[in-house]
Amino acid sequence: MEIELKFLVSTDEISSLNSALDNSQYQIQSKPTLLLSNAYYDTPDNALREWDFGLRTRCSETLDGSRAMEQTIKLSGGDIGGLQQRPEYTESLPNTQTEYVFADLTLFSPSIWPSGFLAEKVQPKLLKVFETNFERKIWLITTANGAIIECVLDQGQVEVTDKNGHRQQAISEFELELQSGDVSDLIEVATYLTSKVNAKLGYLSKAARGYMLAQEVVLKSKNLEPCRLNNDNQLEPAFIKLLTNAVNFVQHHEVVFANTKTLKSLRRVLDGISLIIHILQLFSEYLPNSQCQKFIDLFKQWRGEHGWIEAFYQLDQLTDRKSPYRKDIDKSEYLRTTLASIKMPEDKIEKSITQFSSTQYNHLFLSFIQWINIKQWRTEMPLESLKLLTIPISELSEHWLDYHWLSLKEALTVLIKQGNNLNIESAFWPLTKVLLTGVCVDSLFDNDERKLFRSHLLNLMVGFEETILLQKSELILSTNAADDVDEKEAIKWLQSKQQSLQIALDASVTAINKLKPYW
Repeated sequence: MEIELKFLVSTDEISSLNSALDNSQYQIQSKPTLLLSNAYYDTPDNALREWDFGLRTRCSETLDGSRAMEQTIKLSGGDIGGLQQRPEYTESLPNTQTEYVFADLTLFSPSIWPSGFLAEKVQPKLLKVFETNFERKIWLITTANGAIIECVLDQGQVEVTDKNGHRQQAISEFELELQSGDVSDLIEVATYLTSKVNAKLGYLSKAARGYMLAQEVVLKSKNLEPCRLNNDNQLEPAFIKLLTNAVNFVQHHEVVFANTKTLKSLRRVLDGISLIIHILQLFSEYLPNSQCQKFIDLFKQWRGEHGWIEAFYQLDQLTDRKSPYRKDIDKSEYLRTTLASIKMPEDKIEKSITQFSSTQYNHLFLSFIQWINIKQWRTEMPLESLKLLTIPISELSEHWLDYHWLSLKEALTVLIKQGNNLNIESAFWPLTKVLLTGVCVDSLFDNDERKLFRSHLLNLMVGFEETILLQKSELILSTNAADDVDEKEAIKWLQSKQQSLQIALDASVTAINKLKPYW
């Protein structure tokens, strides 16, 4: 079983990595540098990808010219926040004078294949999809308690050559693989190195990047969707699965934001952080509260420090080409220029990208990954409390949904009695918590009923966000400056839109109060 952590690192940080290794408290053994030429294979219909397999051949060449050939298959495994655990099997291949030799699935033991996978039928359909070519520097790190961690620094390219031409993408990353010892030893070394090196936890493997390059796929922002749980899932496995889903959502959007620099993808990172917080709050009743609360506080602190993103994101949405208000804004030069003048500065975007490689951010997620992987909450639980971990998640889901649904209805009742939308933010978080609870447990219920129910809640959320945005836009214009005709007309327009939106919100709230819960 391969257990590793991957970190993306800029070429400017390579000297820092070397220095961190040279000056560490660990015993460090340097190994010969390798030049690695790899070819990855699949069928035209991506049969291996469908099974979550990765098949490659590799030519390893040392600087003195000696070489070896092998093929490796990585089978489907697990991933918790970047800690990848996958079964891996390697077979030697005849040494040739070329960099590549074609893969042969029949060389692997038949016992490794999962039920239903027929290697002999897949083999004739294999073709080379992409290549990776890079230099690998290798160190063996021995910790004080005898654990051995392999650290490799890879620098090179992912390359694709097909009918559309030649495409490539840079590789610059270091990986830490556990050779012997515990996951906590791996986290310890990772924590040390990321305190000395600006690096970002890797979300995508080289194989994943190769497939994306070959298929010309670009990662895009996505919405939070219900995590797939089964009614027989017990509390602890469900907890781990939900947190893994949330962490992956965060890491996905870190990559999207780094590539696109859009406010939507940055906002999605915050959505993922909010989901992590909510999951911890849901389960804190059944797990040691001190540890759950520690992470709740840390993630809330990070979210709070980045709360400024919301205003920029909402203004970006207001002026987006898909916005229902875009045409009216374009008609008013005053509105258009005033709103454009408060867009998020480029330097703030760059600063946000670098924060995902900061020591504070890395250490938060590394400690969180360790807590999840070694199930550290068990150390605080009395033996008689461990039975709580086996409660079927289906027994808790209705209780959670009921609680947050009633909280939302109370908040909406207060809002209706007030007769205006000035305090609409008071109902915003109760609505958010109902939606986040649905992300956690909705897959346990009838799909059609929950989709209809959820659509009403999502429409209300859109209305809330638009109302808050229009309120803040009015405040910005009111305090912006000139008491002239254009400004008065713009404020009048904003107020009329709020009035129209208020009518729609009243109807939406009335409809929601009549909804029959799907649980």
